Amino acid sequence: GAEAAVVAGGAVPRAVASRARAAPLALGKGFGAAAKKKAPSASSNAKKREPALPRHYTGSQRKGTLSPRRPVPETVVCPDYAVDGQPKYMRPILPWDIETKSAEQIALMREACAIAREVLDIAGAAVAPGLTTDEIDAIVHAETLKRGAYPSPLNYCGFPKSVCTSVNEVVCHGMPDDTVLRDGDIVNIDVTCYIGGVHGDLSETF
Repeated sequence: GAEAAVVAGGAVPRAVASRARAAPLALGKGFGAAAKKKAPSASSNAKKREPALPRHYTGSQRKGTLSPRRPVPETVVCPDYAVDGQPKYMRPILPWDIETKSAEQIALMREACAIAREVLDIAGAAVAPGLTTDEIDAIVHAETLKRGAYPSPLNYCGFPKSVCTSVNEVVCHGMPDDTVLRDGDIVNIDVTCYIGGVHGDLSETF
């Protein structure tokens, strides 16, 4: 008998075990195959030096600079997340567990949606080349408060603005900033207003 050593739970000849220790494993090359390092070519070095666009950008839009958070008067009734950014209401887990709204709740929902429609119409009428999305936010914020409502996006899970503005390839929930609208841009304005304990939510693309 040849001398044997225990390797990976089994007995193998010591000579084989020595070769296995000397040659590191290479994935996809079989047991004991030596890992080969390829010398970097000039073309691969050139590729490494080329600056690459961040993967999360799919078009020309880039995030801009945010303005400070806009204040809300104490007279406006706020949702439960307005201070700490954490919504307390928990939706039903099961999709078929649907809450039946009362006539009073439905009336309040109609009021909230009517306010949101008015605010969205005013914001949409202001859209023009040269306007910043932050200016849209200022319009929505002021018009919402003027109607005694709270701009629902503000501080919802920490969202810093009163409306969502999504320009061109931005799918949804864009943050208003100093981005300037250009001729040919499309912008979705997503308005939600909170009043009477309910939210009215709608959006439109301009």
